[in-house]
Amino acid sequence: MTRYQLAKIVEWAGTLQSRKRMQKVVYLLKSAGCPLDAEYRLHFYGPYSEDVARLNGEMVRTHLLNEASETTPVGFRYSYRLPDAVRASLGSFEASPQGGRLLNEMAPFEQLARDLVHVDPKTLEYAATIAYFRQQGHEWPDAIEKMCEFKKLIRDVSVVRDAEALARKFAE
Repeated sequence: MTRYQLAKIVEWAGTLQSRKRMQKVVYLLKSAGCPLDAEYRLHFYGPYSEDVARLNGEMVRTHLLNEASETTPVGFRYSYRLPDAVRASLGSFEASPQGGRLLNEMAPFEQLARDLVHVDPKTLEYAATIAYFRQQGHEWPDAIEKMCEFKKLIRDVSVVRDAEALARKFAE
């Protein structure tokens, strides 16, 4: 995954709320065919990429992303925005031949990304986990069952049905 790709996703979000959301949005976009090169493994909160976490940290340290934190009952929640100068340079880069090519690769996934940043976090987590098991070769019923076992959920609850519907938009 490149700096440009992560910056573009954050730009589409306006403000990307939480590291977990960043991980799940990137994973689901990748599952939908977006050319994001990031390795994922199953983690407590579903698919997790050290590549995405490392790139996010690097971009915060180099001021390519603004990170804000707020205290929650269970710790801190971080959110991300593009600094104005980065947003302006992104537009200039996209006007170049290389930037235009990269924009064209990402553009088909813009609406999906914009939609994902508004999905309930638990639904997003469960959908990404279903998609993960689906991409591991499991048929849909088995992928849903594996997610329910992994998350200790009863299959016949509305959040699981919502997560399945979302996952089916991204994973084949």
